[in-house]
Amino acid sequence: MRIRTLPTITLVLALIVLIAFAVTASPAARADGPPFKHLAGPASDIAAGAMTLPDPADLGIRSHSAMLPVQLDRTANGAFQWQASIPVDAAEGLSFALLAPQEQDWRISVQTPGAKSTPIEKTAGLKVEKTVSSFGYDGVAYPATVYKITNKAPRGMWRLTISAPASGQGYLIVGAESPYRLYSHLADYNLSVGQSIGLVAYMYDNAAGDRPAPLTGVARRISARVKQPGGREIDVRMFDDGRHNDGAANDGVFGGAFVAASAGMYKAQVLAQGVTPEGQAFLRTSQHVFPIIATKAALGAQATASASDDVRLQIRIPVRGLEAGAVVRVYAEVWGEDAAGQAAPAAWIGGLSQVEGSQLTLSFDTRWLGYAGVTGPLSLRQVRLQDNATSIPLATRDQMPLHMASLPKAAARPVTAITREMLMGQRPTTAPKAVTSGGKLMLVHGYCSEGVWPTSDFTDYAVFQDYNQNRSHDEFARLIRDFGSQFSSFGVVAHSQGGDASLHLYTYYWSGLDYSSGDRLIQSVGTPYQGTALAGDLALLGEIFGAGCGPNWDLTYDGSALWLSGIPSWARNRVHYWTTSDEDVWWRWDYCSAATDIVLDDPEDGVVERWAGQLSGGHNHGHKEGWCHTNDMRDPAQYLDHGRNYEMNAYANR
Repeated sequence: MRIRTLPTITLVLALIVLIAFAVTASPAARADGPPFKHLAGPASDIAAGAMTLPDPADLGIRSHSAMLPVQLDRTANGAFQWQASIPVDAAEGLSFALLAPQEQDWRISVQTPGAKSTPIEKTAGLKVEKTVSSFGYDGVAYPATVYKITNKAPRGMWRLTISAPASGQGYLIVGAESPYRLYSHLADYNLSVGQSIGLVAYMYDNAAGDRPAPLTGVARRISARVKQPGGREIDVRMFDDGRHNDGAANDGVFGGAFVAASAGMYKAQVLAQGVTPEGQAFLRTSQHVFPIIATKAALGAQATASASDDVRLQIRIPVRGLEAGAVVRVYAEVWGEDAAGQAAPAAWIGGLSQVEGSQLTLSFDTRWLGYAGVTGPLSLRQVRLQDNATSIPLATRDQMPLHMASLPKAAARPVTAITREMLMGQRPTTAPKAVTSGGKLMLVHGYCSEGVWPTSDFTDYAVFQDYNQNRSHDEFARLIRDFGSQFSSFGVVAHSQGGDASLHLYTYYWSGLDYSSGDRLIQSVGTPYQGTALAGDLALLGEIFGAGCGPNWDLTYDGSALWLSGIPSWARNRVHYWTTSDEDVWWRWDYCSAATDIVLDDPEDGVVERWAGQLSGGHNHGHKEGWCHTNDMRDPAQYLDHGRNYEMNAYANR
């Protein structure tokens, strides 16, 4: 890089500015490079598989509904209509939800088997409960009208007609309490341009247990409609022939693939048709959203290391394909020899690293060798790079020799306890200097949201404001860090995605969180730590209602699992969380959102299923009925629970 010669006065002024910046740096700033933590954990984490990449086969969407596109076209008599024959295979819990910008003007008529077509509310033999609702989460919710059949409905082929005074587009969601459900997932996480992107799907019996087992002879046809970032659609036929990511031939598992031509967000709807074991025709769909990235990388064959002081090694890993300055997530296991001379793990290391000179650098605290009873020679295993924005794997290598001249002195000392410094590296030595004195409790909102917390429930607080925005966990975390840099320290009370972002911040970056004191560092309510099924549904609805804030990969089941694969147990342990759901009573239809109730599994808060709100390794403070995810749902919003708010305020770090 060429450096221009500055006049002496200009150079002096520039130096003064740089010195002033260094003096007033926040707790996140440090003089020796980007404020990344140097993550590590014990060999027991390796044995437990705590930091391994997830298997997409474990993260499928389970669907007992069908989400069908509706296009109203002019008929011969001048009206605008849409008609379709839809199989109903379950008599219990049948619901229809209309979602469209003008859904209040739409009318739905049904023709049940052996009957005439009538408006759904007047159909003989049906008890219908009509509910005006919304479909979405946090700041993105689309209007919906839901028709719930509260008595047993006749099975068979239903003829549905939707009419309106003007043309329009929307979606019809049909759901029922059938045990036969669709399970669909990505074939793998090789989600980059030019790769073959696989989809896998099968039908299963929900009554047979938690782990979906494919049913053979049930699905007759499964296909996928994939929409690329530019709007072009691809129809992907899926096969059960043993040659399309589907396992063995005729095992009930279907697979298909397409080649990703460009980077960006892709939307895929899987459609399954067939006949249940009882002979009833069925129709199911599932909705996926996932990014395709342009970045490709490769790891070199050998790493090198040198002592940076008496305790730490600087490990340099060669990498190709990444631009200088790029930041990626790195993970590696450090192996040596035990007392018997056998290969043994000492610890894992990881965190964010910036490319410099075609190398990535990780720091290894050699006290882990004394703690594990391991000596050299050392090597790296299970080395992997992940994209920082999406957590998508970029490159992996099973083993990598580690060349070094000698180990620091600390490597030879016995260690009996793990220290904070061994887990996250050296805390920046720059003393905090804040614009506002004292610590604060930061109140953080969620995805595409506005301020949600009733501030009268809290003391010594500051309200984080990044309203109506769609952020990755990493972007969100850095905004929290930057806002918090005006305080000497802070703790967090977070709603929804704000909990994910706060945990991400504590894991990867130095911030005011690391200078706070109190009983609870991060407290969250309604956070989808394992994602929400609504992420894919909203991606399709955005095409009709307008993009709004746009789809968020980090909030999907897949994106959440990839992200969690880098979050160590010691960071999770600093999170205290709560989940909620609607009040369950015997005498009425229970829901938070009548529209999302069709696609989510109970119990749920209208956005997050209870199971998906769990954070393994965190402190679960329980599940409470009668509270929903946000406003405009049947029960009050979970962040308005004043009793819980007072508790969080009392125990919060500041």
